[in-house]
Amino acid sequence: PGVKVVYTRDDDEFIGLEERGSIANRHEGDLFVSIHCNAFTNRQPRGTELYFLGLERSESALEVMKRENQVVRANNDTQQKELSQEELLVYELANSGYIAASERIAGMMEYQFYERAQRHSRGVKQGRFVVLYHASMPAVLVETGFISNPSEARYLTSDRGQSYIASAIFRAIRNYKEDSDKNQQSQTK
Repeated sequence: PGVKVVYTRDDDEFIGLEERGSIANRHEGDLFVSIHCNAFTNRQPRGTELYFLGLERSESALEVMKRENQVVRANNDTQQKELSQEELLVYELANSGYIAASERIAGMMEYQFYERAQRHSRGVKQGRFVVLYHASMPAVLVETGFISNPSEARYLTSDRGQSYIASAIFRAIRNYKEDSDKNQQSQTK
């Protein structure tokens, strides 16, 4: 109740990374969640990863950021987009409250993935993701697992796996909304 979900797309049509956050802004969203499946040339990595906007602090976070920021054009040519440290500083100054909230919701999702979906966690991390940069609200990028790992691919493409992943995301958002509503009520008293 009291939640309106806006999808950036409902089919396989490609929507530019910059445009996705802008869609959420136009709808005056309170939370932006970008859901993905990870992939790697090594077929062994597994688990979920959650990201909020900031400077990546590990090599693996840097590699994910590079893959996610790569834009594939119609002719399969790719173009790398990268946020500079200056762009991140401007974002942090303008949106400091969103960064803390983004980290909080990412932690809530990580907990739900572990509890509800029994997923291995690769942690909550920061990264320079173009898709998050354009959302003027708390924003999280969710890597639900590695589609390049055959075992995870089976889980991620199964009805059961998708239900558990969706349920974990739903529960985290529900809990985040309940916490936010309580905080707003206590501030108005």
